[in-house]
Amino acid sequence: MKMNMFTPPPPRASGLDFSADLSDNICPVCSGPMYPLFGAGKPYAMCKVCRYMAADSMPGAGAEIESLGVVREKNFTRIIKTLKKKYTWANTILDVGSSHGVFLRLAAQNEFTATGLEPDERLAGECRNSGFDVVTGFFPEADELAGKTFDIIIFNDSFEHIPNLQALITGIKAHLGKKGIVVVNLPNSDGLLFQSALLAYQFGIQVPFDRLWQKGFASPHLHYFNTRNLKMLFERHGFTQQENMPLSYYLITGLWRRIRCKASLCVSIIAWLILTILYPFFCVKSDCFASYFTFKNEACYE
Repeated sequence: MKMNMFTPPPPRASGLDFSADLSDNICPVCSGPMYPLFGAGKPYAMCKVCRYMAADSMPGAGAEIESLGVVREKNFTRIIKTLKKKYTWANTILDVGSSHGVFLRLAAQNEFTATGLEPDERLAGECRNSGFDVVTGFFPEADELAGKTFDIIIFNDSFEHIPNLQALITGIKAHLGKKGIVVVNLPNSDGLLFQSALLAYQFGIQVPFDRLWQKGFASPHLHYFNTRNLKMLFERHGFTQQENMPLSYYLITGLWRRIRCKASLCVSIIAWLILTILYPFFCVKSDCFASYFTFKNEACYE
């Protein structure tokens, strides 16, 4: 299975050159100047204008975080409810990064015709064995997607893992049908949990911030957006935001296994206590949101 998501590949996953001081790098969202977050040599960068963030990590495939089913089912149910209520004409869905197939199952239960795209062959095989239509590959160049369009393209916790934003947007336009809808569900850099981890990093406590970026995971986060710069990215490419809504970043149910899967026992206990005690606080400004965008594909009207 090929691991290179785009051709030609960027020098690093985010397309930024972290070997220098970033002074020659421009933001892929607003073309503003990028600068090294926390100083030179650190693996993170941020735009001075729109506050888009990027990490010096390489892309990959896989789902290492456990016990996400409960929170994902809650969020996906809300997303599907909105789609059914406001976009009644839409039927076909491409679920980019379908993972264990939670969204595919809920979509089928709500009478959508959904296709999954999953780069991890093991996960794709599990979904196919459960009766779902799943293509193995990366977005947007998976061979089986050639010439296909969908009413809805959804990125559930996958958009931030795909390296080249320009190629990503171009792929969305190529596979989006007439009156198409794009749904992007991803972490929020304005969330209270992220901002707390950002502050802690500045005082030398790096573990929480690195963990939010999934540093060291098979498929780390390459980008971090907030509601404003994600809207800016899509509007710059001709899309219109239809709505934006907060989602749950975590629930107490399943939280221990989610933390423990990649952390030591001591760190897990501390993190679990903090996140459990401060759960109401972190829910005030959520660390996860979903945005809905539309794009008029002129080719469909010719």
